[in-house]
Amino acid sequence: MKRITTVLVFLLACLAAAAQEVTLTVDAPESAVAGERFRIIYTINSTDGQFTRPKFDPSFSVQGPQQSTNRNVQWINGDMKVVSSTTLIYYVTAGTPGTYTIPAAQFETKRVTVSSQEKQIVIYDGDSSQQATGRQQGQTSAAGDAPASGSEVSMRILLSDRDVYAGQPITGTLKLYTRINLSGIQELKLPDFKGFLKEDIETPPLRSLDNEVIDGVQYGTGVIQRFVLYPQIAGEIRIEPAEMTALVQERTTAARDPFFNDPFFDSFFSSVSTVPRKITTQPLTVKVRPLPEPRPADFHGAVGSFTIESSVSATDAKLNDAVTLTVTLKGSGNLNLAGEPVISFPQGIEKYDPKVTVRSSGISAGSKVFEYLLIPRNTGTFEIPPVSYSVFDPGQEKYVTLRTGGFTLNVTGTPGQEEGAAPVYIPGEDVKYIGQDIRFIRNGNGRLTTLSSPLVASLHYWLWFALALFIALLVLVIRKQQIRRNADKAGMRNRRAAKNARKRLSRATALLKSGKKEEVNAEVARALWGYLGDKLRIDQSDLTREKCYTALRERKADEEMITELDRILTATEYSQYAPVSEVESPAALCERAALLIGKLDNVLD
Repeated sequence: MKRITTVLVFLLACLAAAAQEVTLTVDAPESAVAGERFRIIYTINSTDGQFTRPKFDPSFSVQGPQQSTNRNVQWINGDMKVVSSTTLIYYVTAGTPGTYTIPAAQFETKRVTVSSQEKQIVIYDGDSSQQATGRQQGQTSAAGDAPASGSEVSMRILLSDRDVYAGQPITGTLKLYTRINLSGIQELKLPDFKGFLKEDIETPPLRSLDNEVIDGVQYGTGVIQRFVLYPQIAGEIRIEPAEMTALVQERTTAARDPFFNDPFFDSFFSSVSTVPRKITTQPLTVKVRPLPEPRPADFHGAVGSFTIESSVSATDAKLNDAVTLTVTLKGSGNLNLAGEPVISFPQGIEKYDPKVTVRSSGISAGSKVFEYLLIPRNTGTFEIPPVSYSVFDPGQEKYVTLRTGGFTLNVTGTPGQEEGAAPVYIPGEDVKYIGQDIRFIRNGNGRLTTLSSPLVASLHYWLWFALALFIALLVLVIRKQQIRRNADKAGMRNRRAAKNARKRLSRATALLKSGKKEEVNAEVARALWGYLGDKLRIDQSDLTREKCYTALRERKADEEMITELDRILTATEYSQYAPVSEVESPAALCERAALLIGKLDNVLD
């Protein structure tokens, strides 16, 4: 009888599924690169009907479809609803750049015929500058952009080049790959990149994953961090692994009647839990070649492909008038590390240190501007010499000398004149004027006044002196007290650590009694983290599990205590993701945390 009832329920569910409104959606990238494969995905919320694919452009190479069917059972207000869907994936390669329209596909049932939307896609030339932006969701990755084989979740450090010259910029990307569901990532630790100067590239927070097909396997991928490395020493430099904890969603299935031994019934007997999984990258080695010797005398550390230009604000100037010489280094390379050119200015021209500005137009690309302020102190004609600036071009594997033209500066005026006081630029200050700082000696007899008594002998003098001395002593005493209090802040935090933690646990107990169970575990976590930070004297910004565990071991804490601490912290984190039934009771966590703090306090005092 039980089995008959189950079958009837299943049939009714199927009828309900058939009655749902049929829809057909399409997902395709807005752009792609010629010669590289991308995906077009059709999703139908039905399994009973005939699908007709669109007529793709003849220049497209189409493979597939890869078809999958999914059926979910939902209980809503006591009613069972079966939601069925079919997914068809086509793998497409476009051979010719251009703009194409993907026509509508159709899905026909006995009751209705539905169509998808048309999609427009732009195919870029693989050699164009737009190739970098052509990668969109669903596109097949290049061979070098691949996850670790056999891993459900992994990450890689991708480098633009691993055979470079010293000073040559390397673009790095820390990328995540997963074939399973993740609820988040935490505790990211990047390598220290010894032997490199590292410059971070602004990277948006990872809020969602893109779909990529790599060697026929679909992955969810996302960029965690991007950066630029500048190797400073020659030889083989090892990049240590990066570390991260991924929060993995795992489904557990309970035992069930053999009659229900079908994947269709998995949703009835399974639950999802969140488990932390530590993942690391593979270590990398970068070969760094030394710059050739001998180096030109006008080489100032610039490595890359550059051009140089110069300009002058005026070629005719008056005596003591300011003139600006601008030298601009443009291109792609280690702009931030490029030194200023050395220019020999003629006698009679006063030069100030340049104002340096770096303007970025992309990763390791842009311009570096040197602005020299020149003050002619003599009249006449002056030759501002050409600028010679050597760079090392890794593409040509040689030094390249860049040169600008020279300028002729004609200065007029009368030497020694004071008219108008010439403006002078002082680096880091506003424009000042000279010629007004000398006062003439006044001629004539001065009038002297004889004092009736010395100032030191007056009563007012000693009264004011005593008042000033009293104020100075008072300020000194107050300052010493402040220094003493500040010096004892860490000690005060240490002494009050357990007390503050118990206050937080008492607050957690009050929340539990008021029925706010969802807030209890968070308060327990704050109590533990606050206690550890105060007791171990670790700043909140540097507070991590690893640092706390290391500090506890140095203070001779038992491994049993550290294990218990880890379990409690993990339990408080699980409560944010796991179902209520799987979360340890808040009351039990409060009790365990209070006992642990008591044990730790005995060891750490």
